Amino acid sequence: RQSCARRHRLEAPRRMACCAGCLGPSLPPHYTFSNSARNARGDARISPDKRIYLSVFFPDSERARPAHFFFDRTKATSRVVEDAVAYAGLQLDRGRLVGSPEKLNLFTLEGEVLRTDLPLDAHLGATLHPSDVLLLEKGNRVSEDRLDAIKAAVEQQNGACVVM
Repeated sequence: RQSCARRHRLEAPRRMACCAGCLGPSLPPHYTFSNSARNARGDARISPDKRIYLSVFFPDSERARPAHFFFDRTKATSRVVEDAVAYAGLQLDRGRLVGSPEKLNLFTLEGEVLRTDLPLDAHLGATLHPSDVLLLEKGNRVSEDRLDAIKAAVEQQNGACVVM
């Protein structure tokens, strides 16, 4: 079996998905995206000019794989929570995952909580930007270790392995 670098030595510089194994230990499944950004999940009826593309990680206890989505930026931020939870096959009950006493909140990778009663537009430019990665987490805080682990996972998946 050829190494990744050897296999692509003579090819033009490009991103190589086969290099993930060369870059270090593989990520646990609940830290790897279930789809690509090109295949983002969302309602096809949302017009392209109203779409915002976001990636969502789920609570560590749920072991659901993160995914890329698009949402209507004029709708309430609570739709992100509802749609992402439904995609993961989980159930909500008054803002909580069924069986959990803690409210489910939406965090940025900087650890800021997004208010779910406001439209996504209200967060744009301040705490939220297109293509941001968000984290659904139980409770009012998310640990620095969890944020760091997600940042590292995103970097590893977005990193390019380029052979010149």
